[in-house]
Amino acid sequence: MNRQIKYQKRVYDVLTEQKFIIGDTERKIIQKRTANGRRYFFMVAKRVEVKKTVERFIKIPENNRKKLLLPFQRQIEIAKYIKAHRIINTRGVVASNFDPKKGIPFVVMETFPARQSKIGFIESDKGVELLDVREAKHTIDQLFKFHSISIKSLPARLTKILKIYPGDYKGFRREVFRYLNKKVKPLDGKGKAEPFHKVLERRLEISEIKNKTKELLTRLESIINSKQNRVPSIVHGDMAPNNLYVFNSGDVELLDLEWVGIFKNKAIAMILDFGNLRARSWSNEKFRNGLDDELVKKYHVKGQEEIGKAIVQLSILRSHVQLSGFFENYERAKQKDSLQTRRRKSTERDIAKAFK
Repeated sequence: MNRQIKYQKRVYDVLTEQKFIIGDTERKIIQKRTANGRRYFFMVAKRVEVKKTVERFIKIPENNRKKLLLPFQRQIEIAKYIKAHRIINTRGVVASNFDPKKGIPFVVMETFPARQSKIGFIESDKGVELLDVREAKHTIDQLFKFHSISIKSLPARLTKILKIYPGDYKGFRREVFRYLNKKVKPLDGKGKAEPFHKVLERRLEISEIKNKTKELLTRLESIINSKQNRVPSIVHGDMAPNNLYVFNSGDVELLDLEWVGIFKNKAIAMILDFGNLRARSWSNEKFRNGLDDELVKKYHVKGQEEIGKAIVQLSILRSHVQLSGFFENYERAKQKDSLQTRRRKSTERDIAKAFK
């Protein structure tokens, strides 16, 4: 039995067991999504529940390997906890299994009310460009509520499976310089590998970027690495526009909780999540600026505006340098692609804001 057929059988077994209605449309989806190399099968389909037919979302891992099942279990458990404690908006888990000994792992979840969601799932740059300052405000609201989760309040079984993000402020510094020192072969170079900070100096017309980075990190250390910040904090781990669901009201839900984990400094935890979201919103400057403003406002209300401004600066520095440097080692043809060129230019252009 080849891999695709085995995958399809796995999906059909779960759908049948969970009383999903399988018609021609569903069969075509199953055929397509078990052939595209994805780690998970997912689909929205109708299911019979207590003599009623309702629409549900179902997700099934391709196999039972621990590498795949651990983040899958994490996603289910954190979603249940968030829903039970009403921390942020999230879809409820209707039925689930993450233990292969009890059968094929799966999760059935509530679906989103499509009529209330003109934007809904963001799956392309066009979707990102629909986001405005209203969505920025709601996103920051949800992110702050998520980060407010107390690690001590989590049940032991959940804490045990959360991803542990290593490092502290020293590790954060090393990471930033690793991105700056990364050897790349940019199109505007001479064909030889060069440190990425040299590329940025040339393009952004900023001299001695490494020295300026060192000065910035030294100046902000006492703010970010203060005693009040050196406490464990929850981290989403994969913040991006395509991990938001946007309602017509502008409210959002945070999606994809597979990489939720713990970082030992709550300010750096926010830098990681905020920075990832900001850099990946490269095609919408208005939304990025809105995120910056709303985050600083949140900290201002708490009497910590200085921390908020420092987080914005270091979020831009870390995530924009990381992402823009990533583009430089694409194959030459891909580097020349107009979309990739736009992504690179937009992402690296904001790096200058970190030094203002």
